[in-house]
Amino acid sequence: MFERTLNIEINEAYRKLKGAFTEKGCKVISEEAPSKICFKQGSLWGIAPQTAKKTIAATLEPTEVGTRVKFSSLLSSDWKNITLVGCAFAFVLVGVCVWMATDLNAFITTRNPTFWSELISNGDTVNLTAAHSLINLTWGLTVFLSIVILLEAAIVVYARSKIDLFTKETLNQLS
Repeated sequence: MFERTLNIEINEAYRKLKGAFTEKGCKVISEEAPSKICFKQGSLWGIAPQTAKKTIAATLEPTEVGTRVKFSSLLSSDWKNITLVGCAFAFVLVGVCVWMATDLNAFITTRNPTFWSELISNGDTVNLTAAHSLINLTWGLTVFLSIVILLEAAIVVYARSKIDLFTKETLNQLS
């Protein structure tokens, strides 16, 4: 949350704020002219603070020198949920890949049938080339998905830390 004082009266400040944000593609989701206005901005697929889907709320109060505007920005719940679901899905796949790789390694070592051993055997015949390829593939997927999870976490942290960047940029163009 941050605030800024504009050297104009409240009705003019409200009109200018609404115009500036709608010009930048924001949609008004609620308003109580001239004291409050809320916008939706960004996309579900946005990964930067300026493009991530969020709600921006502005509260306007008249002062002796103009209008004080208090802003708060929050990442939208659907943006957070899609990120969380994607990370959870990737985490489950990491678990399956680790299980598959360790299971196949155990089968190669002991030759005792395991859950995934049917993928590389045909009766008494074991295809060691396919086994090693599948083990390498699952470890590769594990690394890739782990990197994706870490990147998603970094995106969330960065977007949250700079959530007001879009609002500040829009206000700077207004002044």
